Amino acid sequence: AVVSTQSTGEPSQAASKEFFARHKNDVCEQADILLATRLPDRIAALENLKKSTKFSWESIEEVRTSAMEDSEVAVINSYVQDCINILKPFMREFIDISHQLRTWITLLVPKTEDGDNLGVHLQWETANTCEDYCLDVKRMYNSITNYYSERAKLISKFDKYGKRSHVCVQTSIKEYDEVIFIKYKLSITSLCYYYLFLYDTIMKNIDKIKKPRNDSHELYFTW
Repeated sequence: AVVSTQSTGEPSQAASKEFFARHKNDVCEQADILLATRLPDRIAALENLKKSTKFSWESIEEVRTSAMEDSEVAVINSYVQDCINILKPFMREFIDISHQLRTWITLLVPKTEDGDNLGVHLQWETANTCEDYCLDVKRMYNSITNYYSERAKLISKFDKYGKRSHVCVQTSIKEYDEVIFIKYKLSITSLCYYYLFLYDTIMKNIDKIKKPRNDSHELYFTW
């Protein structure tokens, strides 16, 4: 949409207000869609992923086997890489969803001069929780790069010392791949918890988040 401008070339105050109101309405509509469909869908998908054979404890032996290739250290552990490729979209989506929810809640916060109350406090608490969880998931995502770089260092030791220490290096890589697999297996539980906690908290307090001002003295929130 084109925002009308004054003779100075800057948007008029009325046009700016209209543009902001339209954008705020779009954000609120998108938040309703997230709460109605995307969050429940992601929670269900992660619960199914936790139960899948791909991330079962019995898969650890396959993780260790995939660390090797023709009696040599494999350049990439294909099993771990598959697990990472499955998890990355969930991580990216959570980062996107948490940003959208935090923006939505922040836009609903009333003007400062109207004073504060428990409903406004709930809004900020929920918005800050979105940000905290988002930062945790970003750290999860960034750790993927660390995995590949650390594994490359172990492989370089194998190339440098050859047979003299190959058993030790191979064992180190197998152990390292196993640790990483367990880490990302547990990350599924963390992601599921983050989705579930945000969804549960928002839905329990949806009326107070959307309308924090309340003349009733019975205002409270639930965690």
